[in-house]
Amino acid sequence: MKSSRLILSQISSIARISSMGYTVETMSIASQEPITLPQNERHQVQELERMLHLGIPALVSSSGERVELPNTVYEVLRRVVELMARGQAITLIPDKQVVTTQRAADLLGMSRPFFVKLLQAGVMAHHRVGNQRRVYLKDVLQFARQRDQERQEALDRLARDAFDAGLYERTRIPEGGSDE
Repeated sequence: MKSSRLILSQISSIARISSMGYTVETMSIASQEPITLPQNERHQVQELERMLHLGIPALVSSSGERVELPNTVYEVLRRVVELMARGQAITLIPDKQVVTTQRAADLLGMSRPFFVKLLQAGVMAHHRVGNQRRVYLKDVLQFARQRDQERQEALDRLARDAFDAGLYERTRIPEGGSDE
Protein backbone atom coordinates (compact mmCIF):
# COMPACT_ATOMS: atom_id res chain seq x y z
CA MET A 1 0.00 0.00 0.00
CA LYS A 2 2.90 2.34 0.79
CA SER A 3 4.35 1.90 -2.70
CA SER A 4 0.96 2.54 -4.33
CA ARG A 5 0.60 5.86 -2.51
CA LEU A 6 4.13 6.71 -3.57
CA ILE A 7 3.28 5.95 -7.21
CA LEU A 8 0.14 8.09 -7.08
CA SER A 9 2.14 10.88 -5.45
CA GLN A 10 4.89 10.64 -8.08
CA ILE A 11 2.37 10.79 -10.94
CA SER A 12 0.73 13.85 -9.38
CA SER A 13 4.11 15.53 -8.86
CA ILE A 14 5.19 14.91 -12.44
CA ALA A 15 1.92 16.33 -13.74
CA ARG A 16 2.23 19.38 -11.49
CA ILE A 17 5.78 20.06 -12.62
CA SER A 18 4.92 19.72 -16.31
CA SER A 19 1.99 22.11 -16.02
CA MET A 20 4.00 24.90 -14.36
CA GLY A 21 5.86 26.01 -17.48
CA TYR A 22 3.60 28.92 -18.36
CA THR A 23 4.58 30.96 -15.31
CA VAL A 24 8.19 31.48 -16.35
CA GLU A 25 7.15 33.23 -19.56
CA THR A 26 5.09 35.81 -17.70
CA MET A 27 8.33 37.49 -16.64
CA SER A 28 9.01 38.87 -20.11
CA ILE A 29 5.55 40.46 -20.34
CA ALA A 30 6.22 43.18 -17.83
CA SER A 31 7.79 46.39 -18.97
CA GLN A 32 10.88 45.63 -16.90
CA GLU A 33 13.25 42.70 -16.97
CA PRO A 34 13.11 40.16 -14.14
CA ILE A 35 15.21 40.99 -11.12
CA THR A 36 17.60 38.15 -10.37
CA LEU A 37 19.54 38.03 -7.16
CA PRO A 38 23.31 38.19 -7.73
CA GLN A 39 25.18 35.40 -5.96
CA ASN A 40 27.18 37.88 -3.86
CA GLU A 41 23.93 39.28 -2.32
CA ARG A 42 22.39 35.92 -1.42
CA HIS A 43 23.57 36.00 2.21
CA GLN A 44 22.19 39.53 2.73
CA VAL A 45 18.79 38.54 1.35
CA GLN A 46 18.66 35.44 3.54
CA GLU A 47 19.43 37.62 6.57
CA LEU A 48 16.73 40.07 5.48
CA GLU A 49 14.27 37.19 5.16
CA ARG A 50 15.10 36.10 8.73
CA MET A 51 14.57 39.65 10.02
CA LEU A 52 11.24 40.04 8.20
CA HIS A 53 9.88 37.06 10.12
CA LEU A 54 10.48 38.97 13.37
CA GLY A 55 7.67 41.44 12.61
CA ILE A 56 6.80 44.50 10.58
CA PRO A 57 9.95 46.56 9.99
CA ALA A 58 10.44 50.29 9.54
CA LEU A 59 12.49 52.25 7.06
CA VAL A 60 15.03 54.69 8.46
CA SER A 61 16.32 57.48 6.22
CA SER A 62 19.91 58.72 6.26
CA SER A 63 18.71 61.69 8.38
CA GLY A 64 17.24 59.28 10.96
CA GLU A 65 13.59 59.76 10.01
CA ARG A 66 11.67 56.54 10.71
CA VAL A 67 8.61 55.30 8.76
CA GLU A 68 6.69 52.15 9.69
CA LEU A 69 5.90 49.97 6.66
CA PRO A 70 2.17 49.57 6.00
CA ASN A 71 1.05 45.94 6.40
CA THR A 72 0.36 45.55 2.66
CA VAL A 73 3.83 46.78 1.72
CA TYR A 74 5.32 44.51 4.38
CA GLU A 75 3.53 41.45 2.93
CA VAL A 76 4.74 42.26 -0.62
CA LEU A 77 8.30 42.82 0.60
CA ARG A 78 8.25 39.64 2.69
CA ARG A 79 7.02 37.56 -0.29
CA VAL A 80 9.57 39.08 -2.70
CA VAL A 81 12.45 38.49 -0.28
CA GLU A 82 11.26 34.93 0.38
CA LEU A 83 11.24 34.11 -3.36
CA MET A 84 14.59 35.80 -4.00
CA ALA A 85 16.15 33.93 -1.07
CA ARG A 86 15.14 30.72 -2.88
CA GLY A 87 16.91 31.95 -6.01
CA GLN A 88 13.81 32.85 -8.01
CA ALA A 89 13.71 35.91 -10.27
CA ILE A 90 11.02 38.50 -9.51
CA THR A 91 8.98 40.72 -11.81
CA LEU A 92 6.22 43.02 -10.66
CA ILE A 93 3.33 43.19 -13.11
CA PRO A 94 0.67 45.89 -12.85
CA ASP A 95 -2.82 44.59 -12.09
CA LYS A 96 -4.25 46.05 -15.30
CA GLN A 97 -1.49 44.70 -17.61
CA VAL A 98 -3.04 44.07 -21.04
CA VAL A 99 -1.72 41.53 -23.55
CA THR A 100 -2.53 40.69 -27.15
CA THR A 101 -4.32 37.50 -28.10
CA GLN A 102 -1.07 36.24 -29.62
CA ARG A 103 0.87 36.81 -26.41
CA ALA A 104 -1.90 35.23 -24.32
CA ALA A 105 -1.98 32.20 -26.62
CA ASP A 106 1.81 31.88 -26.36
CA LEU A 107 1.60 31.95 -22.56
CA LEU A 108 -1.07 29.28 -22.57
CA GLY A 109 0.74 27.10 -25.10
CA MET A 110 -1.99 27.19 -27.75
CA SER A 111 -2.52 28.71 -31.16
CA ARG A 112 -3.92 32.22 -31.48
CA PRO A 113 -6.95 31.03 -33.54
CA PHE A 114 -7.84 28.51 -30.83
CA PHE A 115 -7.46 31.19 -28.14
CA VAL A 116 -9.70 33.56 -30.13
CA LYS A 117 -12.33 30.79 -30.35
CA LEU A 118 -12.19 30.49 -26.55
CA LEU A 119 -12.76 34.25 -26.28
CA GLN A 120 -15.69 34.06 -28.69
CA ALA A 121 -17.16 31.24 -26.61
CA GLY A 122 -17.05 33.52 -23.56
CA VAL A 123 -14.42 31.57 -21.64
CA MET A 124 -12.55 34.76 -20.78
CA ALA A 125 -13.39 38.45 -20.77
CA HIS A 126 -11.76 40.58 -23.45
CA HIS A 127 -12.05 44.03 -24.99
CA ARG A 128 -11.16 45.58 -28.31
CA VAL A 129 -8.65 48.23 -29.23
CA GLY A 130 -9.66 49.17 -32.73
CA ASN A 131 -10.30 45.85 -34.43
CA GLN A 132 -7.92 43.86 -32.21
CA ARG A 133 -8.83 41.92 -29.09
CA ARG A 134 -6.95 42.44 -25.84
CA VAL A 135 -7.12 40.52 -22.55
CA TYR A 136 -5.92 41.29 -19.06
CA LEU A 137 -2.89 39.29 -18.03
CA LYS A 138 -4.51 38.48 -14.67
CA ASP A 139 -7.40 36.81 -16.54
CA VAL A 140 -4.97 34.77 -18.66
CA LEU A 141 -3.07 33.63 -15.59
CA GLN A 142 -6.31 32.80 -13.75
CA PHE A 143 -7.45 30.74 -16.75
CA ALA A 144 -4.08 28.92 -16.75
CA ARG A 145 -4.34 28.17 -13.01
CA GLN A 146 -7.88 26.86 -13.39
CA ARG A 147 -6.90 24.76 -16.43
CA ASP A 148 -3.91 23.33 -14.56
CA GLN A 149 -6.04 22.52 -11.53
CA GLU A 150 -8.57 20.70 -13.73
CA ARG A 151 -5.73 18.80 -15.43
CA GLN A 152 -4.28 17.83 -12.06
CA GLU A 153 -7.65 16.58 -10.83
CA ALA A 154 -8.09 14.54 -14.04
CA LEU A 155 -4.61 13.01 -13.67
CA ASP A 156 -5.31 12.19 -10.04
CA ARG A 157 -8.59 10.46 -11.06
CA LEU A 158 -6.78 8.50 -13.79
CA ALA A 159 -4.04 7.40 -11.41
CA ARG A 160 -6.62 6.41 -8.77
CA ASP A 161 -8.68 4.48 -11.34
CA ALA A 162 -5.57 2.70 -12.65
CA PHE A 163 -4.58 1.78 -9.10
CA ASP A 164 -8.10 0.59 -8.25
CA ALA A 165 -8.11 -1.54 -11.43
CA GLY A 166 -4.89 -3.19 -10.26
CA LEU A 167 -2.82 -1.93 -13.17
CA TYR A 168 0.13 -1.08 -10.94
CA GLU A 169 0.34 -4.63 -9.58
CA ARG A 170 0.88 -5.90 -13.14
CA THR A 171 3.73 -3.49 -13.79
CA ARG A 172 7.10 -5.14 -13.50
CA ILE A 173 9.87 -3.31 -11.69
CA PRO A 174 12.94 -2.94 -13.93
CA GLU A 175 15.95 -5.01 -12.96
CA GLY A 176 17.94 -3.17 -10.32
CA GLY A 177 14.97 -0.86 -9.67
CA SER A 178 12.86 -0.40 -6.59
CA ASP A 179 9.22 0.34 -5.86
CA GLU A 180 10.12 2.81 -3.13
